[in-house]
Amino acid sequence: MSTNHARHSNPSNTANAPRANKDPHPTSAPTSNERLFVRAAARPENELLLMCARSVTNRASSSAARVRELARTAIDWDYLYLLAERHAVLPLLHRGLETNARGVAPRSFAERLREKYRENATRNMLLAGELVRIARLFESEGVPVLAYKGPALAVQAYGELSLRRFIDLDVLVHRTDARRAGELLLSLGFDKPAGLTRAHEEFLLRRQHNLAFARDAGRLTFELHWEVTPSTFASVPLGARAWERAIVVELFGRKVQSLSPEETLLALCVHGTKHLWERLAWVCDVAALLNAHPDLDWPFVLGRARETKVERMLFLGLSLAGGLLSARLPANLFDVCDEPVVERLSARVAERLFEGAAYEPAGFLRSVGFNLRARTRLREKAGYLRFIFTPTDGDLRALSVPARLSFLYYLLRPFRLLLKRDTAH
Repeated sequence: MSTNHARHSNPSNTANAPRANKDPHPTSAPTSNERLFVRAAARPENELLLMCARSVTNRASSSAARVRELARTAIDWDYLYLLAERHAVLPLLHRGLETNARGVAPRSFAERLREKYRENATRNMLLAGELVRIARLFESEGVPVLAYKGPALAVQAYGELSLRRFIDLDVLVHRTDARRAGELLLSLGFDKPAGLTRAHEEFLLRRQHNLAFARDAGRLTFELHWEVTPSTFASVPLGARAWERAIVVELFGRKVQSLSPEETLLALCVHGTKHLWERLAWVCDVAALLNAHPDLDWPFVLGRARETKVERMLFLGLSLAGGLLSARLPANLFDVCDEPVVERLSARVAERLFEGAAYEPAGFLRSVGFNLRARTRLREKAGYLRFIFTPTDGDLRALSVPARLSFLYYLLRPFRLLLKRDTAH
């Protein structure tokens, strides 16, 4: 499995000269990235997970040596397993230990980890095959499609399907093709959310960015996107340019189009910020993508981030990938990522990631506060507040009203938020 794509880089720009981060164990005054790593690696299990989550697999590297050293210490292996499971990085933990410290972990732990790795690899292969089948159907019916996250990202960033955990499939289509794409999914046995009417779908097409279909009694979810995020959360419209810059990802000998690394990077940083970077796997995706594409078109990335007003979200993702996982970043981006607000947000994320092996979702107010600070301008902050109160498919299914009374969904939304945090976001 491989990727092929045309580059759009500017060799004369210094942003195209990537540099690996420094060793996380400095002898001089620590940088903000080093402080972030130290904050996260407060106990050996945390540090071992971070070292295994890095993309480097060269046994001669300092990261590999540190994995071997840590694995021989008094590790709480049960805690480490639960922590990796919480953060959806069991495949990376397996690779790191197998590559650099084979035979060191207790046999029961190693066997349990190996079995989970095989289960994930098998499921990923099945999902990748399903993605290829659906993409071919869409294209044969004149519906252009871009694979998004899932198998495409596994190959594009990690180089193989088995190293990334995903449990559903995502694709991007043009908004004008969304209805036809939905019909094609129905023809394959997928179902729309129960209770969703045609008027509801029209509302979602205007106000939201995706719609989830399910099959096999809910065991397979297929998310149909027409944007990477709602415009009220972050105005990052894809448009024709995303298709023009698309790359080709090869899955089982079949070519499937996917977002370019540059567009993918921005989408990942927006998605991670939206969810408060509560999973280490999302940071790993950014780091792996950066390491896999050292010739990334940074002028495009930075220009696009400024154009769409998501600079702070981008810098937050880069700060986490560089600080926690030593991702390769251009030298002239280090100072930008050291913006005080970005540094504070990164520190809070690092603390939350390793507060314990049990996942505790952030409360509504914490989520709002984080996302407001992730924006630099009042206009974008106001847009985010509109996003919070924009009805989702869950709101639409909770109350069926005529199209002329759709304003009632906006009145219902605050009450649903008070009852529970809306996990659809």
